[in-house]
Amino acid sequence: MHPLDESYRLDFSKYIYTMKQSLIIKSIFLIFTAMLSFNGFSQNTISADKLSQDWSLLTTKEGVEVYLKQEKCDIGAADAFTYAFVRLVNTNTSEKSVEFNFQMIFDNRCYGCGDNRETRQMLAIPASTMIEGESTMKIGELALLINNPYQLESGTLESINLDILNIK
Repeated sequence: MHPLDESYRLDFSKYIYTMKQSLIIKSIFLIFTAMLSFNGFSQNTISADKLSQDWSLLTTKEGVEVYLKQEKCDIGAADAFTYAFVRLVNTNTSEKSVEFNFQMIFDNRCYGCGDNRETRQMLAIPASTMIEGESTMKIGELALLINNPYQLESGTLESINLDILNIK
């Protein structure tokens, strides 16, 4: 055996070892990045089973807090409709314009996804105040219909996701 053959094998094995190390590091980085992305997404999502009659904090951004709650409402029909109501709290010392869009997932179908010009809302919230949706529908932008007992084909609510939240 020629001495150069042995040195070539050693260098080649070092190269393979370095490639494996690099692949492991890249894989760990990719997994870590995916976990961070998933956590960022999930902070703006509430599953249907977590939605209750009490206000649940969904997220906070630039001094504006976003809450959701579920409520059955008597709108004059024989059966009650179920709504998710939104509460926006401006903890800032100046008025804020809040642009938002909620995506509602019903049996793997999404309402408010894609081109969301119809479902995107914008409201001005005075400094240090709160506005919230309620059963009188005074501020319709803060009410999300999640169950119409007369339209069963829409399916069962799985989750609500706040996919747009811009504060100006």
